Amino acid sequence: MLTFTIDGGPALEAAEFADFDTGQAVYRVTGIGAFTLGWDPDHHPEADQDPMAEILHVAYGTGPIGFQMDEAPVLFGVTLAGTESFARAGLDAGTVRLRPYRLIISAPVRVPKGTARRASAIVSALARHWLDQPWTPELRRAHERHCAPRSLHRYGGLIAQHEERMRRLREDHAYYLQRADRATAVLHAGPVLSPAGAPPHPSNPTETAGR
Repeated sequence: MLTFTIDGGPALEAAEFADFDTGQAVYRVTGIGAFTLGWDPDHHPEADQDPMAEILHVAYGTGPIGFQMDEAPVLFGVTLAGTESFARAGLDAGTVRLRPYRLIISAPVRVPKGTARRASAIVSALARHWLDQPWTPELRRAHERHCAPRSLHRYGGLIAQHEERMRRLREDHAYYLQRADRATAVLHAGPVLSPAGAPPHPSNPTETAGR
């Protein structure tokens, strides 16, 4: 059980869980709700990426990632909704500023600023704890494995695009080589001599005098 405080307020307690199938950490904060932390699935880290360049991700609740989730946190009477991403560098610098959504008559609306500040402080505290755990590197590997099929699909598409681009470049390269060879052959053939009966060169107009 994790115990922490926000801005000198009363102590908060959270139970932590680690999902090594998806590479996510879940914190259930007593009296508030659950926060699912992990790496941004659209900017998931590569094995050789600098940790400070990582983009982190928070989902407000548990279960399948979506807008309305189970165990969604409630702050100041406002139920948080949606997901957000933030830079790990910003977390370390203390500059994380989140703006969760809430639902009003089935329409998504940003929560009030005070609620957003509270959410930012709680998520920052939980994220720092999560990233400082000895099992976090393995959780990161689990996230990479979870994202690997989509990565293969994405990179496969990019590889196909580059192969097509290279094919066209090779065709263009061959065409330009052919044209260059043609130009070289023309040069090597020597100057073109004026055949009999051709009009005179414009620099010798006297040749036409008397006609």
